[in-house]
Amino acid sequence: MAKKWVLDTGTKGTGAHIAPLDDAPKREAERLRITPKPKPPAPGAGRPKPAVEKRSTPLPPGHVRKKSTGEIGKVKAVDPKAGTVTVSWLRGGMVSTVPLSSVTRK
Repeated sequence: MAKKWVLDTGTKGTGAHIAPLDDAPKREAERLRITPKPKPPAPGAGRPKPAVEKRSTPLPPGHVRKKSTGEIGKVKAVDPKAGTVTVSWLRGGMVSTVPLSSVTRK
């Protein structure tokens, strides 16, 4: 009786080769073995983060600091009616209009 052959593509790269059909189910079972995913750690678990000391120097007159990133910018205009301030950011050189609540003088 003639052996039946199957194209085995389970190898990495382009190294597909022909293997006897008798070996194929065993190889498929090994390749398809499913391992359970590890559970993500519970929120707040693990090592506590060390406290980071924030130090900032006083800003020169007419400058503000972005609360979210700490980036410093020079105030170009303030619109108290709209509650916005136009700032020229020193790092990127861009000018943007942001809410007054997103900047600080500290």
